[in-house]
Amino acid sequence: MVQVPATIFYGGRSGAPVALVAATAATTLMFSATPFLLAPIAERYGVSEGLAGAVSIAQVGAFAVANFVMPRLVRPSGRILRVAAAVLLVFNLLSMAPSVFGILVGFRLVAGAAAGTMAWLAWTSAMKRSGSMSSIAATGPVVALVAAPVLSVLASFGDRSVYAFLALAVIPATLLIAPVSGKRRTRGVISRSRSNRVLLASLAAMTFFGSALFINQAIVARDVHNLSAFASSIAFSLNAAGGLVGARLSTRHRHPGWFLASIGPAALLTVVAPVPFFYLGMCWWGFAFWMGVPGVLQMLSDRSLEPSERAGDGQGLMALGRASGPALGGFYIDAGALTALAWTSAIGLTLSGASVVGVKEGRDRLPPTDPRTVDTMEG
Repeated sequence: MVQVPATIFYGGRSGAPVALVAATAATTLMFSATPFLLAPIAERYGVSEGLAGAVSIAQVGAFAVANFVMPRLVRPSGRILRVAAAVLLVFNLLSMAPSVFGILVGFRLVAGAAAGTMAWLAWTSAMKRSGSMSSIAATGPVVALVAAPVLSVLASFGDRSVYAFLALAVIPATLLIAPVSGKRRTRGVISRSRSNRVLLASLAAMTFFGSALFINQAIVARDVHNLSAFASSIAFSLNAAGGLVGARLSTRHRHPGWFLASIGPAALLTVVAPVPFFYLGMCWWGFAFWMGVPGVLQMLSDRSLEPSERAGDGQGLMALGRASGPALGGFYIDAGALTALAWTSAIGLTLSGASVVGVKEGRDRLPPTDPRTVDTMEG
């Protein structure tokens, strides 16, 4: 549990509300655990490692739905954040109990919805202030950096120990009060920016092709590079360390698309190149991803009628990509085609980043509220 208070202190000093940093930390830890859970779940329930990815599909799919639905149903508030955290706590604990695989999938579906609600509230608040966005963006890599070795050790004792750890990690978010405010999104009141649609599609594709390979990197480390679980966890820590540096530097450049496009070659190297490139590729992957994503979110904000308008959509579509990506990855894994998976993911990641470059390098856009801008008008 050391990483949770450390992350809260780190993020809180940087301008983000402490409760939102705690919520982001708990949510990030849940997703960081997924690569380490596939083998234990497959062993416990007697399913293939590809099918075990259904847990991630359900979890992240519900996360995506929550990000789409919640902004349209309720007004952001700290009370909703604490309720969602409490639900996540309960279902992390319940996930230790079932002996039937389908029941576990159902429990992770509810947990994903709770985590999605928490992420929506955190990013809705963060997109209103650049200082908060930097802190929330950096929280994920900080948590993953410290948690990866811990999760690899816990996973060696089975999935129950990991779910117990996830339950402990969400406690701070259930206790802290979050100063969250905002309005429920009104039907029809939204920017019609065509550029935003391209950016949202790029984020979805980025996480789709990325998660297809990333969630299986522990398998890549074991089957391709003959690395132990702990040795592979070092690569995940390097990924998080690179992400932390990227998140902190992301506001100092204006080229998010180029960084995102560079993830493709890095991802390919983790599979087809020797062991040192597995670690190097994972590190660059984290760095480039967090150098790029905050910039894309800022581009969405700049092309919207108000800063947090697309917060839920951005998080939801990225989650949708993460939810469906493991299905593609599981197909390749069960077919024993890791190299083909690497090429597929690399090409998809590169094209996703290139789409962002196309939007960024286009002509400068006027503010979306300016009547002269054609980017916000249809017809």
